[in-house]
Amino acid sequence: MQSAIEQLNSRLQHHQLKELIADYQSLSGVLQAAQLQHIYQLACSSEVKYLFLQNVAAHLLEASPLPSEAVALIDDIDKLSFFTPGLKFQNAFCVTDNQGNTLLHHLFTLCQPGKLPFNYLRSLMLFESNESLGVALKTLNKQQLTPIGCFIAQNSTTQMLAKHEFSALLAMMEVDQSHSPSAVSALINTLKQFYGANQPTSADSKVLLCAAYLQVPTAQLLNALNQ
Repeated sequence: MQSAIEQLNSRLQHHQLKELIADYQSLSGVLQAAQLQHIYQLACSSEVKYLFLQNVAAHLLEASPLPSEAVALIDDIDKLSFFTPGLKFQNAFCVTDNQGNTLLHHLFTLCQPGKLPFNYLRSLMLFESNESLGVALKTLNKQQLTPIGCFIAQNSTTQMLAKHEFSALLAMMEVDQSHSPSAVSALINTLKQFYGANQPTSADSKVLLCAAYLQVPTAQLLNALNQ
């Protein structure tokens, strides 16, 4: 792995983009993911080189599909923003890891209250050519959860969302309105696990979001959660 990083650094230093892309295409998914992560780390350490490195990452993702090993790398809005120019290529949003998770599953599970990605993603859906983004929102992982299901049932955030983020999340829910019985059951059971011994109420943000997502009354959802 170290040799792949050293080779990358050398190509970057000499601005050998064509050779860098050829090197990248010959690597395993694990090494490709390591190079992408390294490029992001370099960009974070240098404002001057940020746009250049973002462009390099976009060229790599255009030349070769996002490796499944890199899906979990994009777990916050800063990384999403950096890689966005390249994610419109090769159906990157639809790539899954060995647990069936897209990058949206990881992002929605791990995003923090002060850095929610929903308004940003809604803008991408409205103004950019990202057809795979809509497909990814409806993708079920091996737990039978969609990305939105992961946010509702697995993200640690319990506070009410900021108005613009809440509005954006509701808009994305409209893209994913078809829920199979197994997916509904998986979401409710996972949310039960989140609450544990605690009794959810109709005022809980997760209950409100889940009811809106499943398009059911909060009383009906609470009854299912408390069974």
